Amino acid sequence: MIGAYIGKVVIRAYRGEWVEHETSPGVPAVSALRVTAFPFGLAARVLGGEPYKSLASFVRALPAVAERAKRD
Repeated sequence: MIGAYIGKVVIRAYRGEWVEHETSPGVPAVSALRVTAFPFGLAARVLGGEPYKSLASFVRALPAVAERAKRD
């Protein structure tokens, strides 16, 4: 449920959409700002106690990731 919630937050905040990505068939991903993100994978990492992972920072960092991808 956490992955679904964070995906919906990204969709609403950045006018994204749910997509399926070729690297993970059958796993929902979110596309926003020309970036594909995997909120369910992030949720698993946060719940697993991986250091320096945060649901809030995931959403806040998306514009910076998109800008960097545009420059590269």
